[in-house]
Amino acid sequence: MKSKIKTLSRSAELLLGLTFLFGAFNGLIYILGLEAPIPVNPQSELAMALAKTRYIFLLQKIVEFTAAMLLLLGKIRFVALIALAPIVACILLYHVFDDVNWAIMLSLLVLYILALSGHQHSLLLLSKTG
Repeated sequence: MKSKIKTLSRSAELLLGLTFLFGAFNGLIYILGLEAPIPVNPQSELAMALAKTRYIFLLQKIVEFTAAMLLLLGKIRFVALIALAPIVACILLYHVFDDVNWAIMLSLLVLYILALSGHQHSLLLLSKTG
C-alpha cells in the first residue's frame, strides 16, 4: 500500500512540476513583452494588476520555475511543495472569486494533496515543530 501511495504521490509531483514549469515559462514570456501561449485574462482586473506589477509577477514565476524544477528532478520535493503552497492557495482563490473554473480548481487541489500525501513524515515533523 505504501508503494502505491509513493507512486501516486510522485506522479502528482511530476504533473505539478510540468504544470508549474509551463506556467513559469508562460509568465516569463509575458514579462519579456512577447506573446505568451496562454495570455493573461484581460477580463480579470486581478490578473491584469498582477501581471502589470512586474516585480511581484517575476518573483512568483521564479518561485514557480524553481519549485517545478525541484519536483521534476526529484530534489528536496517537500520544500518545493511548501514553496508552492501560497501560489496554489492564490490560484484556487482566484478561480473561486474571479475566474470560476471548477476543473482547474479541483485538478490543482487533488494533485497538490496527492503530492503531499507522499510526505506524511515531513508533514508530521513540521506540525510538531510549531
